[in-house]
Amino acid sequence: MDTKGKELKVGILFSLTGPTSITERGQCQASLLAIRQINEQGGIHGKRLVPIVEDIASDPYLAAQKAEKLILSDQVIAIIGLYTSACRKMVIPVLEKYDRLLFYPTLYEGAEQHRNIFYCGPLPNQQLLHFIPWIITHLGKTFYLIGSDYIYPRETNRYIRNLVQSYGGTVLDEKYVGLGDQKFSPHMQQIRRINPDVIFSTLVGNSAGAFYQQHHQYALKQHIASSITAETEITAIQPSYTVGLFSSFPYFNTVENPVNQQFVAEYRRTYGTDTISSVMENAYNSVFLLAKALRSTRTVSTDAIRRSLSGLALEAPQGQIIVDEKNQHLWLNSRIGRVDEKCRFQIVWESDSPLPPVPFFEIEEKKTKTVPNELPKDMLEKRLTRNEFLLKELKKATHFYPFTFAFFDPEGVLLDVFQNGASKHSAAVPQLKIGSSNWIRHPLNKSGIGLALTGHTLSYACSDEHEIQELQDWITTGLPVKSKSDSSRMGVLGVFIHKNKENAIPFLLESMSRLAAYCAELTHKHNDYLSLSTILQDISGQLSKSLFVLKQGKILFHNASAQDLLARKGDLVHMSLAEISSDNREEANYIMRTEDSDSLFEIEITKSLDCHYVYFKQLAHRTSAGRKDKTKMTTKDLIGSNEHFLRTVSLAKSASKTNANVLLLGESGTGKELFARAIHNESSRKEKPFVAINCAAIPKELINAELFGYMEGAFTGAKKGGNPGKFEAANGGTLFLDEIGDMPFELQATLLRVLQEKEVIRIGGHKPIPIDVRIIAATNKNLNQEIAYNGSFRSDLFYRLNVFTIELVPLRERLQDVAELSSYYIHELSLDNGVPVKEISPEALKVLTQYKWQGNIRELNNVMERAFYLSDRSAYITVEHLPSYIVHNLQNEFPHQPNSEETFQNLEHIKEIKQRERDRERNFYIQALIQRKGNISRTAKELGISRTTLYRKLDENNIKFDK
Repeated sequence: MDTKGKELKVGILFSLTGPTSITERGQCQASLLAIRQINEQGGIHGKRLVPIVEDIASDPYLAAQKAEKLILSDQVIAIIGLYTSACRKMVIPVLEKYDRLLFYPTLYEGAEQHRNIFYCGPLPNQQLLHFIPWIITHLGKTFYLIGSDYIYPRETNRYIRNLVQSYGGTVLDEKYVGLGDQKFSPHMQQIRRINPDVIFSTLVGNSAGAFYQQHHQYALKQHIASSITAETEITAIQPSYTVGLFSSFPYFNTVENPVNQQFVAEYRRTYGTDTISSVMENAYNSVFLLAKALRSTRTVSTDAIRRSLSGLALEAPQGQIIVDEKNQHLWLNSRIGRVDEKCRFQIVWESDSPLPPVPFFEIEEKKTKTVPNELPKDMLEKRLTRNEFLLKELKKATHFYPFTFAFFDPEGVLLDVFQNGASKHSAAVPQLKIGSSNWIRHPLNKSGIGLALTGHTLSYACSDEHEIQELQDWITTGLPVKSKSDSSRMGVLGVFIHKNKENAIPFLLESMSRLAAYCAELTHKHNDYLSLSTILQDISGQLSKSLFVLKQGKILFHNASAQDLLARKGDLVHMSLAEISSDNREEANYIMRTEDSDSLFEIEITKSLDCHYVYFKQLAHRTSAGRKDKTKMTTKDLIGSNEHFLRTVSLAKSASKTNANVLLLGESGTGKELFARAIHNESSRKEKPFVAINCAAIPKELINAELFGYMEGAFTGAKKGGNPGKFEAANGGTLFLDEIGDMPFELQATLLRVLQEKEVIRIGGHKPIPIDVRIIAATNKNLNQEIAYNGSFRSDLFYRLNVFTIELVPLRERLQDVAELSSYYIHELSLDNGVPVKEISPEALKVLTQYKWQGNIRELNNVMERAFYLSDRSAYITVEHLPSYIVHNLQNEFPHQPNSEETFQNLEHIKEIKQRERDRERNFYIQALIQRKGNISRTAKELGISRTTLYRKLDENNIKFDK
């Protein structure tokens, strides 16, 4: 033994806070009691054991951090602790990294064997092998299984089902609830309906207490049995709820032998209670096992302690226990107890001697070779779905290796088998059945796969090292699949390599291990992305609005409400998003409105870095009798008196009288679609469909299907019966191709053929469909330049479209039309909202007519909508209701004329204007009150506002009067 220092540090790692602390606190106390007793007996070769206690707060991630701290900072020789399987599995990579031992003092589900862990709690076979037949003999043959939904209850119930069937019993039903669930009314009703003899519970924590309470309240007569409810849980529950409960453990505090009597007395003297559970005794025994191993070796190295523990026996409070020489589990006693009125377990049966540990326990119906159990189909499907991405990546990564691969999940369930290349030996691989759940037990328990599943490290076994004849000509390799980012195992990739490749094994293992790690890392990142996406969907799903996140014009994310909106209003959404993406305004937050024939939407836009966050909210659309339906508009409805504008209107009238294709040229927002509708509605096709599509708004990969349609089965997701495209939808009428300059170059040839042949062929189809469609195309690009310099537009298509060209005038070149357009928009909004028509103040109108409208009439429309709603119930649209970027723009427009009132350069002038507008509003309300003799109710009613709003307006304008 090392001679430096007079202390040997031992890590004590339990949850002293958190959901499982009620149990783990007792385990911690039992460990400390054992250390104190060992030190009182002289320690280990004169050295004291020093406990270093850490609280993991029921958190697996914290458990791993604390374990590493104990090993690195505190230099402990071993760790005693942990309760849940999740914590144990999370700590395993830390134990592997530093080669330290964990003494795990808790019952668990089995199916694990790790060189860095000594399992000091009972296995399912030690709890259930005698418990289930005893229940069938003494309580009844029909069972109802209920448990918390995590690995231990599900694995335990797998054993129970096998044992019940083997002893002639029947499981009538099996249910699982979420951790912490406390509502069991449906389960109680089901129990009453099917009337089992026994309820077997693997519920934990608050769920267990709630279930026992409700079982008592429903006055159900069935016996309850459990392999998980012990003394500490019993004392936390009202005594009447658990009287008669049966449990099976190696230890109860009522065991009668001198060692236990001394243990209970010392525990009571130290901690003031004799409530001691089996897992607490396991922790107590763990310390004594470590001490006995240390006394028999001269070094504290992990290998030396491991060797000393093999076969070691100890007189424990439960009786003699023995460390198994092969699997690092303990031979433990088995007992069945029943809770009496004093909340103590009275032992009704106990084994004559310790039972052997069988971590990979299976019921053998025959003495011959065991056939692997098969997972139920629904459970297998869930596991396959959970591992779908990983399996896909593994198959891609290994496709050039001529071997047979088998993927097993962490519990040893075979999920997939795939063979690559033409291996002449592949047919000789033993039959591997997907869904088999005991390959790590038999026949592969001594193969490289079984060793990897139980030892968590890369393993392989050659020819004669296998126990079964079918593997004598094979090298079996098990590659643990885990990423660097997340040390938890995703499973094991088994590889069957013929023995004639033995010389290449080192190279093959190195390369395939790297590939497995790469696939695991990809899967980890994929799962993180899915988790983040799920979180975003869950959070954004709470919004009443439809959310789109745009980046560089593409939809990066949308919530469920947005998906529904896309399905209902796809064209409207895509056109609005295209407009937002091309909007160069500097405002970080602004509001737009858009509409179609039956819906009105308010759109809130927030810009952050290179993303747009776009919220659609559908408003109640109230169509007033006086409002013009856009779908019926003609050239008479095109507003403006500018000479150049009137010339374009005249050209549109001429175009409507022909059947020629029309090309509308103009900047974004100049009203190209309005002109297209007007031309259609005055043409001979006006009774036929007008169909619009924005070529820039539809994703490149979808525009072909949008225009020409598709047949059923043409691609993944193609709906039954196929779908007609926009050309077919517009047959006999007009097809408006907006932003034609952004149409993908490769699609332009197809469009040209359609225009020439006057027929379309759907994607996936072969039969031409004749069409009669007039094309009106529009673009904000100079197509001549696109043809000459960029090569992005076909000249032959341009000449086919450019039969009748109309160039629209930008709004900045017809500023005299701003007043008429503004009044029109305000009039329409007033009708929509059922309020008296508002007026625009002269000062506001001057600002509007001197702004250079880069966004043209679309921008003016949005500005007037914003001003309308900001003005609330005011009768006037004033300068203060206009966006600041428009008002302040005038200062930059005329920087050398600080005294010119016409340009509003000086801020003082703007203040004066605002003051005049406030004075006008104040006089308006004063006159309204005077005319109605100060009657607030009458004034508010006749102004079309509420009393509260009127009071607010009076207060804002400092109007005082006698009530």
